[in-house]
Amino acid sequence: MASSNSKSTNETARKIFKILLSNPRIKVSWVKEHAGNIGNERADQLVKDATQHGQPYSHTKLPKPHIKGFLRKRMLEEWQTSWKNGDTGRKIYNIMPSVSLRPTNWIREDVIFFSQHGPFPAYLKRFHLSDRDYCSCGGIGTALHYATECIYTVS
Repeated sequence: MASSNSKSTNETARKIFKILLSNPRIKVSWVKEHAGNIGNERADQLVKDATQHGQPYSHTKLPKPHIKGFLRKRMLEEWQTSWKNGDTGRKIYNIMPSVSLRPTNWIREDVIFFSQHGPFPAYLKRFHLSDRDYCSCGGIGTALHYATECIYTVS
């Protein structure tokens, strides 16, 4: 039994051992299950309830790396679901459908082009920094327009 070892690394086992040492009247013994012992039946019911419904507070201490790993995994799952089902960033989603904590190492120009957040008339108008969203050639001034359609930039 873990409580019989005072050097146990389990905090609960050490507490039990201390209690047993300071209270010699307390005896720990094995009891046959389902033999009509009221205390044992009650203990069985409490264990069953705890395993089926959980406990409001648990003394179980998990290692910090385990907790951090679990939380990181859950965060990435929630982020991925939000990214997959979101309404914004769909052009970037088509290029990068999976979220990651690793940087992409994109150059500044690529970030501006794919995010369309840059010195483009359509962007400036969208954020009320300009009154018009047209390019000098008459087309809508987006990054894609300048890269593929604009007579002033396409060679």
